[in-house]
Amino acid sequence: MIRHSADTPAGPVRVTAAGGQGRPLLLIHGWGGQGAQWTALLPALAERFQVLVADLPGGPDAPLSGAVSMERLGQGVATLLRQAKLREVVIVGHSMGGPVMVEAALAAPDRISGLLGLDTLADRMFYGGSSAAEIAMRRTAFAADLVRQTRAMIFAIAALGTPEPVKEAICASVLRARPEDLLALRDALFAWRCGERLPRLAVPLRLLNSAEVTAAHARDPLPSLARVPQTVYGTGHFPQIESPDRLLPALLAELDQFGID
Repeated sequence: MIRHSADTPAGPVRVTAAGGQGRPLLLIHGWGGQGAQWTALLPALAERFQVLVADLPGGPDAPLSGAVSMERLGQGVATLLRQAKLREVVIVGHSMGGPVMVEAALAAPDRISGLLGLDTLADRMFYGGSSAAEIAMRRTAFAADLVRQTRAMIFAIAALGTPEPVKEAICASVLRARPEDLLALRDALFAWRCGERLPRLAVPLRLLNSAEVTAAHARDPLPSLARVPQTVYGTGHFPQIESPDRLLPALLAELDQFGID
């Protein structure tokens, strides 16, 4: 199995080749996640693409080694694409992976031909940019009981019909990460400003979001997303884990919009 790695001040970004031929398709996980979250989709995606799976620093098996930001993580992805001599890459970024893929495209527009956000970017509370005071307040509240807060959040954003063992498994995986890393990643995510970064993009962007995130955007729209195509896949924040069979056709339909053969 081929692996690539690129150092960042926050720690190494790692990418593993998961099989397949054709255009490169890079999958980037979200907050507290890991590349294994995409496992259920890999065989079907590998029938059409050269599939690559990222592991960002700060996850269960990759502790942070320095200060983290969405920009640093994205620049690490960009460096890795250059080192691996990959071109015409389409990136799917889930949740926090959305800002990371945007930053990668800003750093290496010549290597990337399309961005597909999965349940990301369209909720102002997470992606609109927060003040230092707001970030500090959120950190204090979350850190007061990180385990309980993490579990409550994951159970709240999972689909109602998701079996309890699946939600418990997601919680257990995320909570394997170091508490200080989870807090640092949250701070970095809340500091990132969608409205300042998206206008600089030179590659196409599409969003495949849950009904919940779509509703949040309808209540408080981000102007920078006004012309970004947005499709609803259903409910639940972790569709690649909760309902991969239902997600797959919607995912493939969106990837088709980038002209991938």
